[in-house]
Amino acid sequence: MVKNIGISQASAFYTLSKKKEGSLKLFWWGFIIYTFFYSWASTNSPILSAAAGQGFQIIGLIMFIAGAASLFKFKFDNGYLQAVFSLFIVYNLVVVLRGAKFDFNSIKIMLFSVGLGALPYFTPLVVLLPRNLKVYNELFKTILIFGFCYLFYVIVFYSVLHDPDRTNLTAQSLVDIFMALWAVPAGFYLLNYYYHTEKKSLFGLGKKNLFAILVILVALFFSIYRARRSSIFICVTMGMSVFMMYFIYSKNKAMIIVLNIVMVGAIILLFTLRNTPSIFNFVLERGDEDTRTGVEEYMKADMSDVEWIIGKGFNGKYFCPTVEDVNDIAGLGYREVVETGYLQIILTSGVVGLVLFLLILVPAV
Repeated sequence: MVKNIGISQASAFYTLSKKKEGSLKLFWWGFIIYTFFYSWASTNSPILSAAAGQGFQIIGLIMFIAGAASLFKFKFDNGYLQAVFSLFIVYNLVVVLRGAKFDFNSIKIMLFSVGLGALPYFTPLVVLLPRNLKVYNELFKTILIFGFCYLFYVIVFYSVLHDPDRTNLTAQSLVDIFMALWAVPAGFYLLNYYYHTEKKSLFGLGKKNLFAILVILVALFFSIYRARRSSIFICVTMGMSVFMMYFIYSKNKAMIIVLNIVMVGAIILLFTLRNTPSIFNFVLERGDEDTRTGVEEYMKADMSDVEWIIGKGFNGKYFCPTVEDVNDIAGLGYREVVETGYLQIILTSGVVGLVLFLLILVPAV
């Protein structure tokens, strides 16, 4: 990869100064602390008050902002990416300012909510991190820590997650939150399994890759148990993608045959159990249930022509009285979440925001 570049450039690709290494650790540990205590606040556990959790989030926020300030450099090798990225960040800033409120409670939501806060709008800033193997290595270490955090939450809140009442809304919410924040990154780790250098063990995979597989399998189990169809789809498609890569790169053909047999056996077992009491019953019952069309129609009906173009701004809401929303404290029937990815972007940022997102995403894919 670096054989045709100069020695100094190659050195920069493999190494970081001690100061930048420290900033990188500060950045990621701050992010972990910030996210961990957001997750804990989502559980409504009496062990730690929301105020105390937000206090820890402030510490994490200060840490990763301080780390970012030392690491982020507005430097691109690609003129196209620089132009689109600049437009995207400026536009997202405008979106946030358009809908921002500056009373105490609104500021808390902007700073501390991972789902409804302002920080996700500036996630693209991570492309300003140094393009360096040390940075990538630290990212993968962080993902493994996320996996441990996921299993920690599963163990601590197992009784809630595994509540026999399959319609328990709290359990459904926690399954979604824990998976999205802590388990999905393990899929990214596995998609890059070929580049992880470690001693191979079972199936020709290292212990870290096997750990990531465990995280995804646990997430898949609870997604099936709670019939979270989009989460099941994410887990399965990531697994299939990793399997395809394993099939392409692996030299252990006998093991591939074994894995294929296991996969076919699992599918047969699924269809065998579909008419018996099992973990699959609830998800099979909800297999073709349409829970989105009504929500999407309400959202579309509440959008003006201008709002379709530029969105409603940060905190954009739409009238949807048929679905109860925990954030609708006044009970007026307005929601901030559509649960359909591209429509969620359009709700706040409009088609302009969606196009700018795709202009960055598609070339990257």
